[in-house]
Amino acid sequence: MTHPEMDELYELYVLGTLEPELAAEIDQHLEAGCEYCTEKLQEAAWLAASMAGIVESKTPPKALRERVRSLGRVPKPERSWRVAMMALSAACAALILFSVWSAWQLHALRGQLNAANRERNELQTALEILSRFDTRTVQFGLAEAPHGRVFVNRNGGLVFVGSQLPPLPQNRTYELWLVPAKGAPRPAGLFRPDAKGDSVNVSTVPVNPAEITAVAVSVEPRLGSSAPTTKPFLIVPLG
Repeated sequence: MTHPEMDELYELYVLGTLEPELAAEIDQHLEAGCEYCTEKLQEAAWLAASMAGIVESKTPPKALRERVRSLGRVPKPERSWRVAMMALSAACAALILFSVWSAWQLHALRGQLNAANRERNELQTALEILSRFDTRTVQFGLAEAPHGRVFVNRNGGLVFVGSQLPPLPQNRTYELWLVPAKGAPRPAGLFRPDAKGDSVNVSTVPVNPAEITAVAVSVEPRLGSSAPTTKPFLIVPLG
């Protein structure tokens, strides 16, 4: 019997329901060290182990059980041992894959929870800044270009709301800067817009309008910079 002729028989062999004459031919291949048959039996054992976990258990009728017993064949001990080892290996591999998948799912859920907590805290801070009576609002930009509003508070910080912001490469980020009347710009936070170019960024750095003349945005390396490395593409005067 050729291998193509045997391709449909390996599952039946693993389940012990293959006719004795056909099973004997597979036995001969295995005893000769046939790598093709060994690989196919491993696949069949994996399939059998997988299907066992998703099929609902049913109690067959008594008449059917008796008929199957009358047609059944007792596998050779060495073949039964070999098939059992293959099935056990497949079950162990499935357990390992399930454990890895579960760990990845847990890590992803923790990441989502941390992100949700950060967004909640940022939203609470933004609402606190916006609700203060001494918060100033500065509008910037045009409808078809980067535009939005900057809310600044002397003690609370600032909220930057931008739209139509250009997309960024994965290794770059936007960085907010507080531009003083004298001296170098001071960093005020990193942010990345969404797919539509919208972004809301909250900074708790106090903004004293008597000292800070503008808020600027530049493109920086992914982890940010202590000083601008590119010319700010957006400058919002606060005066």
